[in-house]
Amino acid sequence: MVARGGDSLTTRIDHFMYAVASLDEGIEWAADTFGVPAAYGGEHVGLGTRNALLSLGSTYLEIIAPDPAQSLEGNAGAQFADLTSGGMVTWAAEGDLSAIARTLEMTGMSTEGPHRTRRKTQSGDLLVWDLLFPIGSLHSGRMPFFIDWLECTNPKDTNPVGGEFRALAITTPDADDLAGVLRSVDLDIAVSAGPPALSVAIDSPRGEVLLASTDETSDMQFGRIR
Repeated sequence: MVARGGDSLTTRIDHFMYAVASLDEGIEWAADTFGVPAAYGGEHVGLGTRNALLSLGSTYLEIIAPDPAQSLEGNAGAQFADLTSGGMVTWAAEGDLSAIARTLEMTGMSTEGPHRTRRKTQSGDLLVWDLLFPIGSLHSGRMPFFIDWLECTNPKDTNPVGGEFRALAITTPDADDLAGVLRSVDLDIAVSAGPPALSVAIDSPRGEVLLASTDETSDMQFGRIR
């Protein structure tokens, strides 16, 4: 697909972000839900978060939680610390960040980045990637952020397989607007009109799993929160 402005884009769903107040409890939840233990990922220094990961075949699930070893003042970890239950927060798409930024600007949506991001794995390897965030979107986490893994192997290929991704469902009050923005960056995702919600269907060793946003997570803004 050739997006407006002449940029040739190949964009794909990269991963889904499921937030919990405690990563230890999130890892236990994942083992009970999928029958497969999630692998500890690492810490996001400055964001106040840490994560655990499960491959979903063509994509992966990031279980994200506050990092008690970091300050939780005005960052993403602070948002997640008060959650009473886990829930879908947002999703990420992988692609050419410069081309995506130019295309989003033409739809009237500003972006922040790319920002270079790093974390160390348990084995001591350093992962380095770039992130691009939409700014001021009325769709909150139903609008994805964007990632370029640079020279790193995608986590979907290096973590325990918890199942196979089947479907992403998005509802938002202004469905046509969000669907149009997604199409502009080569993401053909069905968006329905309705209350703000995000859900992901997964075929797991224990049957179908449906992960959904909650009242607490449906309007969270994930980005370089200060």
